[in-house]
Amino acid sequence: MGKAGKTIIQSIGIGCGIFTFFSMVYVNQEIRTMAFSFIGLSIVIGLLSLIYEYEKIPLLLRTMIHLGGSFLAFMAIAVINQWFTLKFIVVLFASLFFLLIFFAIWSGYYIKYRRDVEQINQKLK
Repeated sequence: MGKAGKTIIQSIGIGCGIFTFFSMVYVNQEIRTMAFSFIGLSIVIGLLSLIYEYEKIPLLLRTMIHLGGSFLAFMAIAVINQWFTLKFIVVLFASLFFLLIFFAIWSGYYIKYRRDVEQINQKLK
């Protein structure tokens, strides 16, 4: 990813942070609750990603722990905030959408770190 792409992603992150802060301060309780829920969900998913630091655990198991914990946190927050009805088809599509996003992000990080390892190996040769 080039410098422009990194700048765009960083800008989106900063903008989302500012939006979240203002939504916690200046809006009604429902939106405030949702903002806190997103922050909490982000913290849980971020902390769960620390499992990748334990290289003695196979990558598949680390991924399943991260995925499972993240999905449970997502579903709990979704139920608490009533983001969708608890009908089977709705939960199924929400779950599939979550999995799609999770694996898209996971794949991006996997490709990035694999390239980093390849570059380090090239320098060592």
